[in-house]
Amino acid sequence: MTSHMLADMTQPEAEAALARGTAILVTGSVEQHGSHLPLGTDAIAALTIAHRVAERIEAPVLPLSPVGVAPYHLPWAGSLTLRPETLIALMVDVCGGLAAAGVGRVLVVNWHEGNTPSIRLGADEVQRLYPIRVIIAESHVITNALYPEEMEFTHAGAMETAAVLAHDPDLVHIDRLAGGDPIDRGTAGHALFRRRDVFPVMKDFREVAETGWYGSPASVDEVRAREIIDEAADHIVESMNEVWSRLEDREHDSDEEEMGR
Repeated sequence: MTSHMLADMTQPEAEAALARGTAILVTGSVEQHGSHLPLGTDAIAALTIAHRVAERIEAPVLPLSPVGVAPYHLPWAGSLTLRPETLIALMVDVCGGLAAAGVGRVLVVNWHEGNTPSIRLGADEVQRLYPIRVIIAESHVITNALYPEEMEFTHAGAMETAAVLAHDPDLVHIDRLAGGDPIDRGTAGHALFRRRDVFPVMKDFREVAETGWYGSPASVDEVRAREIIDEAADHIVESMNEVWSRLEDREHDSDEEEMGR
């Protein structure tokens, strides 16, 4: 089976793949997800969707780091975090190499809310330094938006269980399920930090869920999980193409206006 991972390619294969002009960067997190999901759930989820996107658009995939910006999960052993400036520097440095190889478009597939501010800042710096345009796909947001009732926007619940099931069912341990905050309590706690007008910055995930997780992880099976993750990949490709088209139209209009002066 052909791999779309840049690291799996030989140099000539990579050169040809990058010359097509688009690359996919992947960002996730290594953090606690209860006793039923792996620490790398966010990294696994983002990479699983990125692979499906790569199959659809024939672009190479490059994980920036399995570790993301997640300091509020550190009270649980095994959780790791990067400093925001580290993730930004990784993104900028990697995109420098991609630009030199002929890449002009970068799609970032992310599955971790804590990464978003750093990715935005990194994209801004990349676009100022290199002839690259960055589009960000928040794959967790997309999955929830496509199936809001089924894919609850919780932590270690149905949505994240589905993402891991679609990758490797052996990594999901519903039989070890323990604890978990009531969904209404966790949802209310998370909502405070997800506000867009006036909001606090999370310091400790226990401010959301005392146990570290909440949701309904046992409510999804492997077959349905694969269907949902495929739909998320389809949505990313469709939306990405729409965004590129609109950006190109605006650039074309600007060029015509400039020529008319």
